[in-house]
Amino acid sequence: MKTEFDFFGKRINIATRARRRWLLVLIYAQFIGLVIAWFSVYGRSSESFLIILAFLVLANILGGRSYKRGVVPPFAGGDERERYRRYYAHYVAYKYWDLTLIPALVAVGVRSLPFNPAWHPMLQVFLNRLPYGLLVASAIVYFTLPQAVLFWTEGDMEEHQ
Repeated sequence: MKTEFDFFGKRINIATRARRRWLLVLIYAQFIGLVIAWFSVYGRSSESFLIILAFLVLANILGGRSYKRGVVPPFAGGDERERYRRYYAHYVAYKYWDLTLIPALVAVGVRSLPFNPAWHPMLQVFLNRLPYGLLVASAIVYFTLPQAVLFWTEGDMEEHQ
């Protein structure tokens, strides 16, 4: 795992666990903000494209799968300790991941009910878009959680100079 992160030319020290955890909280806060933004501009292609681009930038920052410049580099093989840590992170991340789909299924069920005409139109729009927002959030968790588990649980590291 890297001890420094290059954010548009500015080096950020992430050698301590506390700093990595703050960075991870900020990344997931951005993901939540992007899901809310995507949820509100649903159906407008230009804004949706920018939001998807922002998702890709955040995924690149976290790294892990195929993004070599991320804070969690992809596994290159060889080190048995590293392999075990990654296997365990995937186990922890995906142990209950299927439960994240249950709220989306419930939202689809609520959405399929006939809307009461007395309901506020904003509530009707919210219930109509809720399944898509939950599925996007579930996809974010699926693709980023193993890297986040590694990032969160790694102890303090020595700084390279």
